[in-house]
Amino acid sequence: MKTALCLLLLLLCPSALPAQEAASRTYTSKDGSTLTYPKPGLWRTISSGPSDWGLFVKESFRKENLPWLAAVGASTVLLIHYDEKLYSGVRRTGRKLSISSKDNTKTYLKLGGVSVFRGPSDLGSAMYFLGDGWINIGLFGYFETYGWLKKDWRAAQTGHQLAEGLLVTGFTTQVIKRVTGRETPRAATAERGVWRMFPSFKEFQAHRTRYDAVPSGHMATGMMTITVIAANYPDNRYVKPLGYFLLTALGFQMVNNGVHWASDYPLGLAVGYGVGKAITGGGKTAAKRGAPVTPSSLRFAPYLSPEGAVGAALAYKF
Repeated sequence: MKTALCLLLLLLCPSALPAQEAASRTYTSKDGSTLTYPKPGLWRTISSGPSDWGLFVKESFRKENLPWLAAVGASTVLLIHYDEKLYSGVRRTGRKLSISSKDNTKTYLKLGGVSVFRGPSDLGSAMYFLGDGWINIGLFGYFETYGWLKKDWRAAQTGHQLAEGLLVTGFTTQVIKRVTGRETPRAATAERGVWRMFPSFKEFQAHRTRYDAVPSGHMATGMMTITVIAANYPDNRYVKPLGYFLLTALGFQMVNNGVHWASDYPLGLAVGYGVGKAITGGGKTAAKRGAPVTPSSLRFAPYLSPEGAVGAALAYKF
């Protein structure tokens, strides 16, 4: 709730900047494809959330995506079988690498006695912090500020999409958590954790670690972030390798400190990827993508100059 409140406050920042005259801007990729972005609207992030969530659900259950859903289910079942061994193995590796298995994040900012911002204090907590909503808020602030100051609608739109993605991903994972009700490793009362489906709202809030293992919200948020940035900056070859490396570090640490089982990850990754694709590919905030230049678009044609000289010309079909 605190993260969402801060996000809504940040959404008001662009409104203080002067309006720009360009209604849209087009960016060309190395392969010749284009991305055209309209000037972002102030409330686009909030108003597009419900429709893009609906699109995410619809796209997830399309016929061509059913094999991927089956893969998510199969990998989850397989990992559940090995959860205890994986949990023990990761913790042993953490001890060898001197990575703490405790959540050593600490409060750096309080407002009215309420903790507003908790950040890392050692390597382990820094790895865990990689999936925190504050990372998305920071990226949102960077893309929004750069976009509006430089009149770069792609950057501003990316910021809007990250904000919307955080809200949609958070809502989706919370719904699933409150349905599945699985114990986290640190709160497990039985091997691989007990599942108590549909806990009451009050019970869930009072004893979160008993119910909120599936899926991993941190993993979903991280995957959504990578998907959104990669879709908007397809020429940047560092986004995915760096993002997946950081996501791996995050996944390791969440098992190491007992926040998640390894089997909590497939569904979290699938949610994050699906939300990112829905927002950037079909939602109201999506850019219009132009077709890349292909060999079929280029052809040689005869050419007759006004002076009567005959030659050949290279023609491009728009």
